[in-house]
Amino acid sequence: MRSITFLWVLTFIGPGAMAQPVAEYYDNGQLKHKGYLENGAKSGKWEFFYPNGTKEAIEYYKNGQLDGMANYFDFYGNLIGDELWQKGLLQDSAFYYYTSGILEKKGRYKDGQYEGVWVFFHPNGMLKKIVNYHQGAPNGPWHYYNEKGVLQQEGQFANGKETGEWKFYTGKGKLLYIGSYENGERVGEWYIVNKRGKKKPLDYSGWAN
Repeated sequence: MRSITFLWVLTFIGPGAMAQPVAEYYDNGQLKHKGYLENGAKSGKWEFFYPNGTKEAIEYYKNGQLDGMANYFDFYGNLIGDELWQKGLLQDSAFYYYTSGILEKKGRYKDGQYEGVWVFFHPNGMLKKIVNYHQGAPNGPWHYYNEKGVLQQEGQFANGKETGEWKFYTGKGKLLYIGSYENGERVGEWYIVNKRGKKKPLDYSGWAN
């Protein structure tokens, strides 16, 4: 059977402006979204809903573009994202959450791309990684941790590719490998470190980059 949606538009004429409240419905009768149109473009507050009636998102628009705070929810109504939009681009601070409510990641956007330090977390709330970004690509220090909060990797990125010295650790935090990258490729001598801290040359020729 063909799915049918219903669209209702009511028009109110004010001084020098036309505001059109809009509401669209799923074929089960539940509200799909509602908001306002000005000159045919989305304007002001818009609310979106899942077919079960749970709120999916709250967004703000100006001249048809996202502009203002935006909040996103999962199918059960749990908050999963807070963003700020300006003229259709993500800007400034943003926060994202697991359905449990635990913070998944946080950082800043600039013109729709990751910029500066972003911090990521495991589902258990432990720190997962700290990444520096520039124009959406990793650029600067990188640190990665396991679910127990133990450092596993540390190094540097330049324009989205590994560079300089990198260190890799065991699940208990003991140094295991050490070596260098250039433009995302392994270069020079790499070493494996034994339990006594002594380095032994490592053949990485068969490793995938």
